[in-house]
Amino acid sequence: MLTFCIAFVFFASYALLSYKSGAPPLPPGPKRLPLIGNLHQYPQNEPWKTYQNWHKLYGPIISLKLGQRILIVLGSHKVVRELLEKRGAIYSSRPQMAVAERVTKGLQTALLPFGPKWKFHRRLQTSILSRTTCQYYQHIQEFESKQLLYEMLSSNDFSGRFHRYISSIIFTLSYGKRLARGDESELHEIGELLRNITQATLPGRWLVDAFPALRFMPRSLAKWKQIGDQFHKREAELFTRSYTTALESQSWNWAKHIVQDKESKSATVEELSYIVGILYEAGGEATQAVLDAFVLASILHPEPVHRAKIELEAVVGANRLPSFEDLPRLPYVNAFLKEVLRWCPVAPGGLPHLVVCDDIYDGYRIPKGSMVVANHWSLDFDENTFPNATAFIPERWIDNPQLPLSAFGFGRRACVGKNLALDTLAIAISRIIWAYDIRPENCDDELVKDGTAKMESFGVISKPAPFKALFSVRDPVRQEVIEMEWKAVEKDTGSALDLVKASLLS
Repeated sequence: MLTFCIAFVFFASYALLSYKSGAPPLPPGPKRLPLIGNLHQYPQNEPWKTYQNWHKLYGPIISLKLGQRILIVLGSHKVVRELLEKRGAIYSSRPQMAVAERVTKGLQTALLPFGPKWKFHRRLQTSILSRTTCQYYQHIQEFESKQLLYEMLSSNDFSGRFHRYISSIIFTLSYGKRLARGDESELHEIGELLRNITQATLPGRWLVDAFPALRFMPRSLAKWKQIGDQFHKREAELFTRSYTTALESQSWNWAKHIVQDKESKSATVEELSYIVGILYEAGGEATQAVLDAFVLASILHPEPVHRAKIELEAVVGANRLPSFEDLPRLPYVNAFLKEVLRWCPVAPGGLPHLVVCDDIYDGYRIPKGSMVVANHWSLDFDENTFPNATAFIPERWIDNPQLPLSAFGFGRRACVGKNLALDTLAIAISRIIWAYDIRPENCDDELVKDGTAKMESFGVISKPAPFKALFSVRDPVRQEVIEMEWKAVEKDTGSALDLVKASLLS
């Protein structure tokens, strides 16, 4: 009882000292309770849908109080553009998240505060993921997508085959080693670790993030410290082992590329291993979720698929695979991909930003130290921006090419792997539509809930709930093309990686 009274006095005093007389009000939001604020209302599952409901009640910018911390949630593209993009200098940092920091020990680029260390990580990652550089990776994506098409001739495990396809592309580039089967130990271990870190970064998940004073609890009493240390040990060992093995590889890879940078001389092996490792860790699960969503969209909305096939028939024909050179001439296929990214957002709640100095927007106060989240779910289903938002309408992106795409984040914190992800998705989706008819295996499956795709979530990432689909090759001519292309392709990616190295050095 005494401990509770002391804590109450401490937090009440903190709140009184933090209050500024005469300051503009915080953005509106649900009614708070003393001390805990909105913690009792914070949803543990799919918070983005609750945010959306609150936006409808309180407007496009709302505020919550999670213990001592203020959370500002943005629900319109107008507000997001103004704050996260135009005022990026104020909103480009990351809040302290005790459990996530315990897992990553300040080595996870996406969670680093804005500053020299983040800029160093970002510069190295940009050097291997710029729009120009990603064009050199198309040989790898061509190869892996041919294997994907060939595997789908005899397998309806589309989700497993997608996972192998994406993971092998990123692992090959990261470490110079293919994941040819899809059951390699690295795949399983890194998938489990990713689920742990995404759980750790979800706002409102941990009491210590709401009451930072709990950080000072001894490790023996703080289960979150023990869990964080355990996961860091596993993650660091996996990243470091893969990184050091990559340096010994005969093929070019990202690990070899960044270690040659002059600034890398002052970084530890563990830090460099994280700079590469998190690109693989974060890219695989999210990109696979998009391909799963593509299959779901194809099942539920056959008419847009039919229109995409007509376009592919006109541009490509039946006697060869679609290529990267074809993509600029496939506006409807590209619009189909953008609509998948909007209609089934795989990071619906976004990642929190930190406000580094007091700000005012639309008469509301946004205090220094607040967390700010762009709620992608509200943005992507905003009827003012996307009329008939729950419908799957690729044409909307052709009618209005300026429509905003939320999938890769905003401002300085936008996803560094956007170019690689879009290329990986575009070549796979265009080739699958060209090659296969897709239909549901069980018409009784409940694939939609409340007008949107039925989803399951782990941390900040969300993907369609498990469902089954049947893939059948469209005709014998296409099957022959798939088989011949796979038979003829060079299975050793070393030569393709050498081409990447030569291109970068030229």
